[in-house]
Amino acid sequence: MPSQEKLLLVNPKIGIITAIGPSHLKTFKSIENIMKTKYELIKELPADGTAIFNYDNEYVKKLADKTYRNKILYGIESKEDVDIYADNIRTTPKGSTFKLHIKDKGTVECRTKLLGKHNILNILAGVAAAYAMDMTLVQISSGIDKIESVEHRLQLIDPGTGVYVIDDAFNSNPKGAEAALEVLKDFNEGNKIIVTPGMVELGKLQDDENFKFGEKIAEVCDEVILVGKRQTKPIYEGLKNKEFNMEKVHTVKDLKEAQELISDIVKVNDVILFENDLPDTYSE
Repeated sequence: MPSQEKLLLVNPKIGIITAIGPSHLKTFKSIENIMKTKYELIKELPADGTAIFNYDNEYVKKLADKTYRNKILYGIESKEDVDIYADNIRTTPKGSTFKLHIKDKGTVECRTKLLGKHNILNILAGVAAAYAMDMTLVQISSGIDKIESVEHRLQLIDPGTGVYVIDDAFNSNPKGAEAALEVLKDFNEGNKIIVTPGMVELGKLQDDENFKFGEKIAEVCDEVILVGKRQTKPIYEGLKNKEFNMEKVHTVKDLKEAQELISDIVKVNDVILFENDLPDTYSE
């Protein structure tokens, strides 16, 4: 979160608000307090500064609509109302491709190693900053092509065996898990296999969120490998609730056993999603 002292230290001319949600509720007590605090960045911009907003986020949209200084709006869902948007988003074994539209500059085909619409949305935030600095379409698309994925965060790995791996092991929240399944769904060839211990450290929401996770897995995956019997029980029940073929559900005690099982069931063109990881301190 920005503070006035930090803003005065760096004197930014461009401010970007990408998202507002419940992740800081424990500290800030309400969505309204989060909105007010994040908006400090925009209020402290100089008169010739540029405010950039993700117009797909309902709370950020409210801040954008009350802003009358120079601003740039970006999004994927709200393309009619924004300055910058992406469409024709496709997932490939090499990453993602999409068509980038920038008001007053035109349209360009882009490719990136990153996966998922949420990552394209993050790219659009960077594009908006580049637009504010009057970079060309060629410069912008070239920069997008050079972006490297973050290790264990929807990282696409091609080991050269004909089997693709999506490593999302560092994710541990429901929204991220849903985004990973959306990416997996976009692969059209071969079976879709998920390896997961489920989500932990979610407090009283944990069982319910893992049950819903199991229901979503049932809609996307062909094979399911659950790591740890007890903490994955809600996922198992969610799969059953969606009438998934339970013969395709395998429960193992650890990642080593999961990898041994994978070697027995995987085939060329299959895609394996490693979703979530257990913290080192976790124990059943």
